[in-house]
Amino acid sequence: MAAKKPKRMTQREKDERAATRKRLREMGMIPPRKALLNRKKFAAEVLKEYKKCDWVGFSFYLHQAIGCTVDESMLKAEADRITSEQIGVLKLIKLTLETKHFHEALKEAGRSTYSVKEYLEQVYDPVMKL
Repeated sequence: MAAKKPKRMTQREKDERAATRKRLREMGMIPPRKALLNRKKFAAEVLKEYKKCDWVGFSFYLHQAIGCTVDESMLKAEADRITSEQIGVLKLIKLTLETKHFHEALKEAGRSTYSVKEYLEQVYDPVMKL
């Protein structure tokens, strides 16, 4: 037998829940609503700062930030689900590893140049489609 579909809330019930949330926020029992991130502004700020960075130091801090975001502990059964942010970081790591393998294969083949299309087809697109 199929599970019963939950009954839709009435407008009165929705209003009561909203009032309860508002009261709990005022009492400090639940956190205030977070403002949405302006993604374009955030991207522009980060890319501007990224272009000015010291590469040796940046590499160290990037490695540290990746270690704080993803590690083996997220694979344990009692861990929370893997977030979309963690998937993004994992895709960046995978893209880096595949780029390294791509350059090593070029070197073995005695090549030092490649086309953007070749890189996109062999490295970038397969990782982004995961």
